[in-house]
Amino acid sequence: MQNKPLIIDLSLPEYTIDQQPDYESIGAKIDKVLEENFIGKDVAIRALSLTDHPQLSLNEFVDIIVKTGTDKYDPNRKGVDHEVFEPYKPDFQAGFCTVGKNHFGEGADFIKKFYENVLLDRGYRLRLDLLVIYDLHQLIQADKIDKVKPDVSEHLVPYLFRFKDPEHKQKALLGIIKLLR
Repeated sequence: MQNKPLIIDLSLPEYTIDQQPDYESIGAKIDKVLEENFIGKDVAIRALSLTDHPQLSLNEFVDIIVKTGTDKYDPNRKGVDHEVFEPYKPDFQAGFCTVGKNHFGEGADFIKKFYENVLLDRGYRLRLDLLVIYDLHQLIQADKIDKVKPDVSEHLVPYLFRFKDPEHKQKALLGIIKLLR
C-alpha cells in the first residue's frame, strides 16, 4: 500500500511579487519545512504557480496532483518552452538535492527564479504557490529521444525527469508544500 504524501501548509503572507521578495528570509522558511519533513531524502522539487492554472484553486490543484502524481492533468496543454524540451519527452522539470546535505538555500533559489528568471521566459513575474516533492529514486533522467531535433542547453538536461513507473506516478510523490498567502 502506498503512503499518502505529506500535505504541508506554509503561511507566507509577506511573500508577494508586488516588490522584490526577501529571498533569504522566505527561502529560510521553506528550507526549514523541507528539513523538518524530508531530511536525508534524495528529492526532486518541482515549483509551480497557480498563474498557469487559473481555473483551479490551490486545494483543487493539490487534489489533482495527489490523485495523479503530477500537475500534467491536461494532455492538450503545452508548457513553457514545450518545443525546446519535447525531444526529451520529459514528464517534468525539477531541481534536486539531498535534503540537509547538498541542500543549501533551495527555497531562496526557487523564490528568486520565480521573481527574476521567469521574466526571460514569459515577460512577467510569477508567485510560487506549490513545491511538489518527489522521491528522486522513483524518477529517471529524461534522455533525448528525438535525435533529429536540437539539444537543449547542456546545463538544463539534469533537470528533466521521467517517472520510473509511469502507470503509478503517485508512488514517486512524497509531499506538497503549499505556500499560503
